[in-house]
Amino acid sequence: MSKRLTYKNAFKRASRVLADKRLSNRLITQAKETLTSRAKASEKISHIKNKIFTLIRLVKAYTKGKYKDISFKSMLYTVGVLIYFITPTDIIPDFIPISGFLDDASLILWLYGHLGQELQQFKAWESKQEEKES
Repeated sequence: MSKRLTYKNAFKRASRVLADKRLSNRLITQAKETLTSRAKASEKISHIKNKIFTLIRLVKAYTKGKYKDISFKSMLYTVGVLIYFITPTDIIPDFIPISGFLDDASLILWLYGHLGQELQQFKAWESKQEEKES
């Protein structure tokens, strides 16, 4: 039996991650590390790099209780996508050149389309927070 992670399995794990700050912090750290290492290895990731960082910031703000203006279901999708992103042995293993990242990129772009307005609201909230701090 394959040990590859499917998005369905990642989605199942997402609620556990959201409920546990330690697991949430680990996910945030691993997602940043994965993004940084992949960005160095491939130019193809650069066009969605900022989108992934936005998702990471959203999870961080949500799990710290700073931002809650998003549905729990949307957060489950977001965490599920990040779990899938950091897992090298997903549907198309990440060590396969070019195509290994296509499934990850597709899910991230799907999530952005799915969350549309909620992500725009989060970005607006972030901007207001930055204004307050300066």
